[in-house]
Amino acid sequence: MLKQVIILLSFSLISIFSYGSYIIIPMGEDNQSNHLKAYGIAYWVLQNDIEVDWLLNYDGGS
Repeated sequence: MLKQVIILLSFSLISIFSYGSYIIIPMGEDNQSNHLKAYGIAYWVLQNDIEVDWLLNYDGGS
């Protein structure tokens, strides 16, 4: 029982201190109806002097 608690606490602490370095916002017809949201997020990030990588056709689009 103690081993399970220690493992659970370890994973909890690791997840608290881990941050994602990238976020992918799908803009296909199935995922989003308002494409301006993705542009707004990119604009906000650029205004805060953070680099933005814009992927075109990463999901096999035309």
